[in-house]
Amino acid sequence: MDILRFNYSTLLKRSKSRSYQLQVMELTKVLMTFLKDNSLINLEPFNENGSLKEDLIIRKSNLSDIGNQLFNIYYPKWSNYIDCGGNIENIKILENGLRALLKTKI
Repeated sequence: MDILRFNYSTLLKRSKSRSYQLQVMELTKVLMTFLKDNSLINLEPFNENGSLKEDLIIRKSNLSDIGNQLFNIYYPKWSNYIDCGGNIENIKILENGLRALLKTKI
């Protein structure tokens, strides 16, 4: 089964609040950049102009094994950190999670 991991348009529609939507846009951009920079995703989340694809949907099959583990374990922790007022640009939770997952793979 190809599990849905992330649906950008659904997240944007959860609230009409502009500040919420801006936070979702920023979070998605930071997350997709991290996944792409670390070769954890096998699709292109950005348009040619660098904007996020409006129909962006990430499924289990779009992520590497490590990417799926990161999404299961560390994405919720990072998301909770942001929900509690944390800085979206601070991706230490994701970086440390990736490092830990890579160590267990060796």
